[in-house]
Amino acid sequence: MGLQIVAVSKLGQSVAMRAATEWLTTPDTRTLPLAELAARELAKPTQRAKLDTLVQHIGHQVTEQLEAVLERFSDNDITAAVAAVEAALSSVDLSDPAVLADDADPEVLAQRIRRSLPRTDLGRCYDIALDQSCRYLVQILRHLPSFQPRALAEVLSRATVQTALLEDVLSRLPRTSLHAPQGTDNDDEFRDEYLRYIARTFDRLELLGLSMKDRPRLALSVAYLSLTVSGEERHRHKWFDETERHAHSGVRVESALVNRTFVRGEAGSGKTTLLDWLAITTARGGFTGDLRAWNELVPFPIRLRAYADSPLPTKPEEFVTGLLRGLMPVGWVHRVLKAGKGLLLVDGVDEVPPTKRHSVREWLRELMNAFPEAQVVVTARPAAADGKWLAELHFSSVVLEQMSPADVKAFLQRWHEAAGATEETQRRLMSQLDSREHLRALASSPLLCAMLCALNMRRVAELPQNRMELYAAALTMLLDLRDAERGIARMLTTSDKTVLLRDLAWRLTLGNRSQLSTAKVRDHVARKVCSMPNVDQQPDAIVTHLLERSGVIREPVPGQVDFVHRTFQEYLAGEEAMQDDQIETLVSHAHLDSWLQTIVLACGHGQRTQVNELLTDVLDRAEREPRHARRLHLLAGACLETVQDLDPDVHDRVDDVIKNHLIPPRSKRETRSLATIGHRILRYLPLSLERLSVSTARATVHTAGQVGSPEAMELLSRYAGDPRWEVQLEVIAAWEHFDPKRYAEEVLEDAPLLEGKVFTAATRLLPHLTTLRRCTSVEVSLPAHETLRDLSFAAGINGLSYLQAHLTGRTDLSPLKICRALETLYLYGAQDYVEGKQLPDNLRVLGLHQLDPWHDLGFLNSHEITTLDLSEVASDCDLSAVADMPSLEEFCCRSWQSFDALMGLPYVETLAIVNMRAPVDLSKLPELPDVGTLLLRSFETIDLRAIAGKSVRLDLNRKQRHVGLEELGPDVTIRWVG
Repeated sequence: MGLQIVAVSKLGQSVAMRAATEWLTTPDTRTLPLAELAARELAKPTQRAKLDTLVQHIGHQVTEQLEAVLERFSDNDITAAVAAVEAALSSVDLSDPAVLADDADPEVLAQRIRRSLPRTDLGRCYDIALDQSCRYLVQILRHLPSFQPRALAEVLSRATVQTALLEDVLSRLPRTSLHAPQGTDNDDEFRDEYLRYIARTFDRLELLGLSMKDRPRLALSVAYLSLTVSGEERHRHKWFDETERHAHSGVRVESALVNRTFVRGEAGSGKTTLLDWLAITTARGGFTGDLRAWNELVPFPIRLRAYADSPLPTKPEEFVTGLLRGLMPVGWVHRVLKAGKGLLLVDGVDEVPPTKRHSVREWLRELMNAFPEAQVVVTARPAAADGKWLAELHFSSVVLEQMSPADVKAFLQRWHEAAGATEETQRRLMSQLDSREHLRALASSPLLCAMLCALNMRRVAELPQNRMELYAAALTMLLDLRDAERGIARMLTTSDKTVLLRDLAWRLTLGNRSQLSTAKVRDHVARKVCSMPNVDQQPDAIVTHLLERSGVIREPVPGQVDFVHRTFQEYLAGEEAMQDDQIETLVSHAHLDSWLQTIVLACGHGQRTQVNELLTDVLDRAEREPRHARRLHLLAGACLETVQDLDPDVHDRVDDVIKNHLIPPRSKRETRSLATIGHRILRYLPLSLERLSVSTARATVHTAGQVGSPEAMELLSRYAGDPRWEVQLEVIAAWEHFDPKRYAEEVLEDAPLLEGKVFTAATRLLPHLTTLRRCTSVEVSLPAHETLRDLSFAAGINGLSYLQAHLTGRTDLSPLKICRALETLYLYGAQDYVEGKQLPDNLRVLGLHQLDPWHDLGFLNSHEITTLDLSEVASDCDLSAVADMPSLEEFCCRSWQSFDALMGLPYVETLAIVNMRAPVDLSKLPELPDVGTLLLRSFETIDLRAIAGKSVRLDLNRKQRHVGLEELGPDVTIRWVG
C-alpha cells in the first residue's frame, strides 16, 4: 500500500510540474526546467516559494483524484503504470499550437501520446492513469491565467484563489475506470430520475376482483400492511453482536430484514407486495428504525417469472427495465452495486421450473461474489425451497406467517377505505367473519382476504363456504360481472373464456412454467378453438380480448403472458386435469412442490371416482417410493380440504396415514409442511401432551397455534398446563395468532409460563399481562415499526425485567424508576433522553441510542452496569462516569466520529465498535485501549491497518469488507461470524 501512495503522489507532482513548466515557457525558453524558468522570472525568494507552493498544491489535488481511480489495482501494477505515464508526459509536446491542434481535448491528447509510443499492452491501470492525467493537464492549462512575465508576481499573490478554483475544477472531472468508462457526471441525475420512476411505477396495489364501475387506484404505500415472520430466535445477550438482527416468531417482517434475507411464504401471503413496498419505500427514503440505512440504497426489482423460459440476466444493466434504460449512464448499475448501494429484490424462486432453481442459486452466488456489499431480499414458496436453500450464501431465512385477527381487521379497514366502501359494507363482512370459522381461515391470507372484500361488495347474500367456492366466485366476477356491470359487449361467454383459460393454465403447468410468450398463447388458442363450435372469432382477437377484459391473465412485459396470480392458474389447471381425466399425469407429478396446489384443487373439481383413484394412486406411490413418502402423505392429507365426496375406505386410508406417519410431528421443522393440511389437522392432534417427548410436544403446540381458530384455542387451553419450558414457550408464542384478550383469559390465565416468565413482542398484548396469574417476570422486545411516544406503559407491567423499545422525540426515563425488577434496557431512536438519574437501581445491561450526541453521562455514576452501549458522544462529553464503572465488562460505541474518549476507559472484556452508516475508521483510534476482545461491525468497510502489530482478539463479520487483513501480526486472533 505504501508503494502505491508514493507512486501516485509522484505522478501527481509530475503532472503539476509539467503543467507549470508549460505555463511559464516561451518560445525562447522551451528547453529550460521549471526551476530555471522561475529564477528568470522571479527575483525574490518569497515569490519563488509561492510558485513552489502553488505547484505542490496542484500536485496534491491531482494525487487525490488519481488515488480514487487507481486504488483497486495492486502496488506492482500502479508502480509500473505511473512510471510509464510519467515518461510519456515528459516527452509530449504541450505547446499552445499542439494543444489547440488536439482541440484542447484530453482524449485526443491521450490518443496522440499512445500513437507516439511503441505498441505495448501496459494494462488497464496504465490506460486509466494516462487518460486521467491528460484530463488534469488540459484542465490546469486551460484554467491557469494567461502568462505575462511581468505579471507573474501579481498572479502568485492570488495563488490561494487560483488553487481553490483548480480544486473545484479537478474535483468535477469525470473519473473513468473499469466501472465508469465514460465518467460519473450524470450518475446522480439518473439516480434521482430512476428512483422517481420506481416510486411511481410500483406504488399501486391491485384491487383484485373488484367490479366497481370506476375502480380506484390504491397506493401501496398507503394500504401496505406489515405481516409477521418466524425464523431464528433472537439471543438477548451481547445485543450489539450479529445475533441481535435475527428474526423470531411474531416479529414484523421489516424488523427481520438483514443485508441478505430469504423470505418464504405460501401463495397469496404477500411476498410480491412486500418487495414492491420495499422498492417504493427505498426510492422515497421513507424507512425508519432498523431499515433507516436503506434510505440510501437504490432498489432493483427482479421478477424471476420473466426468466422462466429464458436465460437469467447476466448483465446488471438488465436489472433496469422500462423507458429509462436508454438514458442510463454506462456502468451505472455496476457502480451502484459495487459501492454497496444496491437493493436487489428477487421475487419468485418458485415461479421458475424446478430444474432451473439450481441455476437461480448459482446466479445469486455469482451476484454475491461480484457485489458482496449489495443488500438482497429473495422470495419463494416454502415448498419450492427450504430455509437452508441459501444458507451457504449467508442468507437469513424467515417465513411469512398468516395474518392474525388484528391483522385481518386492519386489512379490511384499509381495503374498504381504498375502495370507497360504506361502513355498512365493512360491518357486514366483519359480522360474517366473527360468526363463521371457515371465513376466518380464508381471511388469514392477504390474497383470499382481498377476494372476500371484493365479493362482499358485490353481493348481499352469504359469502362462499370454502376455498373452492371463493375461487369460483372470484373468477365469475372477473370474467363476467365486471363487463356486465359496465355494459361492455361480450366477445365470449363466461364458459368459453373458462375453457380457454383452463387449457392455457394446464399447458403452463405441464411445462412447469408461470408464463408463455404471447405468440405461443395465440398458437394454443388457435388449436383449442378448433374444438369449440360456438367460437367464431380469430385467435388474435380472442387473445387480445382475454388480456384486456378477462382480468385473469395479463402481459407483465411485452410479449409474455401470465396469470394475474398463480392461484388462478392452479385452480384452472386442476379443473382442466379433471375434465380431461389426467389422473395419471397428476400422480406422476405429485412429488413436485410446484404441483401441490394444482392437485389439491383438482380434487375439489373431481368426481368421486376420480378423487378415489387419485388419492389411492398417490398413497400407493408413497409405499413404493420411500424417499418421496412424506411429501406424498402430506399431499394426500392436504387434499381432504377440497374433497367433496370420497369412498369411506379411501378416507380411512388417508386418516391412517396422517395419524401414523404425520401426527404427532416429531419436530418443529415438520410443522411447516403440516400447514398444507389446513385447519383439519386439529382433529388428529392429541388431547394431551403427557406421553409425548419434549420436541414432539413442542411441535404439536406449534401446529395448533398456526391454525389460529377457536377450536385451536380450545386445544391449546388443554396444552397450557404442561410445565415443560419448551411447551410453554410455544404456548406463549401462539398468543400472537389469536384475539389477545380471549387467549389470555382462556389459555394463559393459569399457565405456569416459563417458570413465571413471559416474553412478548407486541404492544397489543401488553394490556392483558395482568390476566396471567402466575406471571412474575416480563420481557418485552418491541419491533422498530411500533414506535412509542413515551415509556408510561412500563409502569403498568409488574415484574418487567427486560425492555427493548423504539421511541421518538425527547424521552423521559423517569417512568422506569418504579420498575425495580428491570435489569436490561435497550432504547432506540429518541432525539434525546432526560432524567437518566431516575433509572432503576437494579439495571445491569444498558443500551441508549439517541439522535443527538451525548454531552453528559453523569447519570451513570450510581449504577453497577456490566454491559453498556451508547450512540455517538459529543467531543466535549466527559467519559469519567464510564471510566469509574468497576463492573463494566462489555462496552459498545456505535457511530462514534472519534475514539479519543475511549483512552480513559478501564479494562473491558469486550470493546465493540459499530458504525452502521459509514466505514469504520480505526485510524482515528490513536492508541488501542486495553481490551480482551475487539468486536468490529459495519455495513461497509473496516480498515484494520491501524491495529497492525497489536496484540488483541478480533471479532469480525465475513460479510464486511476488511482492508489490511493480511498486514495483521501473529498476536492478533480472529473469530469469524456470519
